[in-house]
Amino acid sequence: MTSALADQLSRTMAALHGRGWCDGTGGNFSCVLTRDPLTLLMAPSGVDKGSVGPEDLIQVDGEGAVVAGEGRASAETLLHLEIVDRTGAGAVLHTHSQAATLLSDWCLGDDQTPGSLQLQGLEMLKGLEGVSSHRSRVTLPVLANDQDLARLSAAAGPLLAAAPQGLLIAGHGLYAWGSDLPQARRHLEILEWLLEQRWRRLLLESLGQLKPQSEGIRAVLLDIEGTTCPVPFVSQVLFPYARERLDGFLQTEGNAALASLIEAIDGAMAADDGAADERPRRAPSHDERVRFLQSLIDQDRKLPALKELQGLIWDEGYASGALQCRLFDDVAPALRAWRKDGLLLAVYSSGSVKAQQLLYGHSTDGDLRGLFSHWFDTSTGPKGEAASYRAIARELALAPAAILFVSDSKSELEAARSAGMATRFSLRPQNPAVDPGPFEAITSLAQIEF
Repeated sequence: MTSALADQLSRTMAALHGRGWCDGTGGNFSCVLTRDPLTLLMAPSGVDKGSVGPEDLIQVDGEGAVVAGEGRASAETLLHLEIVDRTGAGAVLHTHSQAATLLSDWCLGDDQTPGSLQLQGLEMLKGLEGVSSHRSRVTLPVLANDQDLARLSAAAGPLLAAAPQGLLIAGHGLYAWGSDLPQARRHLEILEWLLEQRWRRLLLESLGQLKPQSEGIRAVLLDIEGTTCPVPFVSQVLFPYARERLDGFLQTEGNAALASLIEAIDGAMAADDGAADERPRRAPSHDERVRFLQSLIDQDRKLPALKELQGLIWDEGYASGALQCRLFDDVAPALRAWRKDGLLLAVYSSGSVKAQQLLYGHSTDGDLRGLFSHWFDTSTGPKGEAASYRAIARELALAPAAILFVSDSKSELEAARSAGMATRFSLRPQNPAVDPGPFEAITSLAQIEF
């Protein structure tokens, strides 16, 4: 195989190997050879990428199978295919540099949830497609490594549209892409430079040789009800939908998730009745459980088992198309603009994380879940306590002052402000609370300026 593209890919790999970014047999590199049907031109797996000639390259189809050439395809071919499919990339380059590996591991949450790394304030950012100013801020998604490449690729997929032509895999390295091989190489070199600059700065800051950079606002933490969607959607659509279906859903056979929820519900009923743990108590009947849960919904009481149960019922409703959330008109454009500007986006709601993701996944503006990097519910802590917001800041790996929290609740804003966060009071039509008190009020996310 001696095509011009094969020769170009071979030379690119040799150059990247020479920079120490794919030592040993590390790294994998691909170019789109044809799109219909899709075939990739790649280096075979398990070889020194600095010595792969044009004739050594293999061709891989859209399923990851080798269709021409000698050698086997890397298991990570699936992630290359996902990136090409989601972004329209013409080339995908994956390196194992020291900086990318160190920083990706540093940015991942303790519970292995996806994280991110923000890069800003440097002239080299302008080498990335679509970035025109050193004042821009880009956010590299960070995913936990996973030997199940189908699962890893599926997790990466929703993050790719908003990614700045790059993605970090924790403890593993950097993926960069572009419309063709020269652009992909440029993006890789720019991102590698920025990553090395970042870890060197962190090292100098830790040694006291550099003053830590001022962060400014780097993340927006959003409430949902009364902030991004109308209050009546929850109280007049979601709650009644779940209430009416409790009876039938609790009788669903073969649903393993129900057993533990019913046990938790029975425990809550016993506690509600004031029964002592050691006193024998008959198991509630099905009708008693239903009436108990309906009363909790009517009182808007936050029982975790009920929230999980509601999430399961809403899941079916969203999947069938019976449920769809109408966000305020300004929400989707603001989220997309903030994400494009490199801001980290997160949700903090009293509804479960599952319910949050269902809502944003089935909005009238499409599936917006990929715009958010973190999801928080009351398992993090009560929304009216400052400790909850400090915990969120730690999870985001940011100082509280670098986070803006937007909510329609003064008690929540007071807690966030006590933790050190910036705040805005959401004043929307049909919101029960209309007095912002000491907080700056907004009627649209578009009014927020950074």
